[in-house]
Amino acid sequence: MARLLQTAIAASGHQVELVSNFRSWDGSGDAARQRRLRDIGTRIAHRLVSAYSSAGRQPELWFTYHVYHKAPDWIGPHVSAALQIPYVVAEASFASKQNDGPWRIGHEQCRMGICTAQAIVSLNRQDDPCLQGLMHPACELIEIRPFMSLKEVNAAIADRSMVARKWGAPLSEPWLVCVAMMREGDKLNSFMQLARTLCSLTDERWHLIIVGDGSARSRVAQLFEPVATRVTMTGLLDRDEIFSILKASDVYVWPAVNEAYGMALLEAQACGLPVIASASGGIPQIVEHRLTGLLSRASHSEMMGRHIRELLHDPVRGRKMGALAENKCRSQHNLIEASVALDGLFARLRRSA
Repeated sequence: MARLLQTAIAASGHQVELVSNFRSWDGSGDAARQRRLRDIGTRIAHRLVSAYSSAGRQPELWFTYHVYHKAPDWIGPHVSAALQIPYVVAEASFASKQNDGPWRIGHEQCRMGICTAQAIVSLNRQDDPCLQGLMHPACELIEIRPFMSLKEVNAAIADRSMVARKWGAPLSEPWLVCVAMMREGDKLNSFMQLARTLCSLTDERWHLIIVGDGSARSRVAQLFEPVATRVTMTGLLDRDEIFSILKASDVYVWPAVNEAYGMALLEAQACGLPVIASASGGIPQIVEHRLTGLLSRASHSEMMGRHIRELLHDPVRGRKMGALAENKCRSQHNLIEASVALDGLFARLRRSA
């Protein structure tokens, strides 16, 4: 999404400069690490302000993507204040339960960034109520639907026979597919739920293609051992090959435990697939229940299993859902609409400066 935002901003004629590769993420709640990250970020901010002042030129606006307690912005607020330019945040989230938690240093910086922002770009309406309680009155909250570029999707070839030959997926079976990294935490929990669901559907005809890799790959393989002959694990693939597999498949299945909105779900729909997922977080913004897919209650393996059975027994309905999903993605979740919305926001910020 960060790369897509850069592309969307550039598409409307703005010059985008990535000014730092600094990574502020602390995954363990280590206060000492958070203090070190704060100090590094502050030094980078001072260097940037000095460099811009010496060069006699400065950016018109600072844009930061995805601010939350584990990954606060230690650079943008300082640079924006020093240069007196607007500070804009996209996909910020704030959880008050972290006030006294192990990430309280990052949490407090996240609060400060949200409080000082001139505009917040929201990609998930679930975050808005917490943000609105922190924003200053002049701050604009603009909602943009999660979006994607369709260039790679359009170029992908839908050749089921080719995919079957390469990966050994049986042509005679319906293909379920998911694309996800294999790592501890919510991703592994999603794989656990998916394996539990599919192990209860051994009386049905299906074959699962899993695209992705990661540190938890062996754990994922163990989860699917009871149905190993019905599962193909491709590992990491280039995006063009991913889209080819999606276009050749029948149903996208993914529990999406604690996912904000799920870009992979959006990409699956752009390839004409109905999506079976949970109705958590911002997933209902992407998947319309019984129109473009089927949503179950979070962590409800039995309900997800029923939904899979529904589309296995009625493939015509699944294809209709997939067609609606593709049309919705192309009309409502495209990069051009996001580019126009962001350009309008920047114009308003210039006028109010």
